[in-house]
Amino acid sequence: MKLLNSISFVLSFASLTLAQWGGFGGFGDFGGYNNNNNNGGGVAVSGDTVKIMPVGDSITFGEGERGGYRKYLYSALTQKGYKIDMVGPEGSNSASANGIQYDDNNAGYSGFQIKEIPGWGQQQGGEGSLYNKLKSKNAVKQSQPDIILLIIGTNDMTANRSMDACANDLRALLDYMLADMPANSIIFMGSIPEFTAYGGNAQRIANYNGTVKKVADEYANKGKNVRFADVHGCLNGMSDIGSDRLHPSGNGYKKIGNFWAGVIDEYLQSIKNDSNNGKEDETGNGQEELSACSSNITRQGYKCCSKNCVVVYTDNDGTWGVENEEWCGCSTGNSNVCVGAQGYPCCKSTKQVYYTDDDGSWGIEDGDWCIIRN
Repeated sequence: MKLLNSISFVLSFASLTLAQWGGFGGFGDFGGYNNNNNNGGGVAVSGDTVKIMPVGDSITFGEGERGGYRKYLYSALTQKGYKIDMVGPEGSNSASANGIQYDDNNAGYSGFQIKEIPGWGQQQGGEGSLYNKLKSKNAVKQSQPDIILLIIGTNDMTANRSMDACANDLRALLDYMLADMPANSIIFMGSIPEFTAYGGNAQRIANYNGTVKKVADEYANKGKNVRFADVHGCLNGMSDIGSDRLHPSGNGYKKIGNFWAGVIDEYLQSIKNDSNNGKEDETGNGQEELSACSSNITRQGYKCCSKNCVVVYTDNDGTWGVENEEWCGCSTGNSNVCVGAQGYPCCKSTKQVYYTDDDGSWGIEDGDWCIIRN
């Protein structure tokens, strides 16, 4: 394994408890993404305003209910004591709906696809390209979000876009956003809700959501700050979709807002806890006993990780973690990981399979993805 002796991980991300960040309430294994466009963004551990940019199509806009999930998200986070600034080129700084006062700024565009689809324009119901719209408005660079919440793809499904084409379009959109957002920021890629209008069917939606997860994991494994979040999983199928059989009902929007609030709260709390641990390490306290690791790792000049190591990468040399902004070797006896699962935890008791891919069978415990042992 060829690795740099020191990785330029942001301190806030360097030793996150990666095994806690799955898909349902979390987001895959972590690696600090740095670009050359760090304009001072990134979330501090406490007290600072958190800039959240909701991005997507009519579900982000809030078709059928003013403010959609965004008002519930804003309300839930502010009630937890966070200072929230919703950002984006649309909406206003203050709005009210259903008795909720909220910041209405967003980047939600009804009818939009990921990118422009040749031969499928407004005459077929499509309104445009989210990729082109964001670029034309210089939306990400102007907003400088700490967190982007992305839900996109419903209109690509109604246009019968192939999964490979969707994956490529998602990569182009991610590349654009990552290049223009602050280096410490993160994108959460949400799965799309169920729908039956315009030819929507459960299998095709499941295939698309699997594609979203695949692309998100692909970027996360490259050290990009991109994570999958299972919005679809927080809803009760078509029971939470409105009478148009396409957009969430009021209850569905509320569930999505509360889901995102939980995702963001867990993420911010993890940063806060990690910062506190980092301060202890700087003073010589809080050091953990080192665990035995593969000799194939130590002979390359890398150290063994502490006992609370979390696996973020596995190869023929052994299992790897990151501590103090450097790669280190994890003990193969670490009971909190499933080898090959890229840092996700093993399921403690559940045997109910929600998703299967090349890594194995995935279950959910305590709101997080986990790997079911064979």
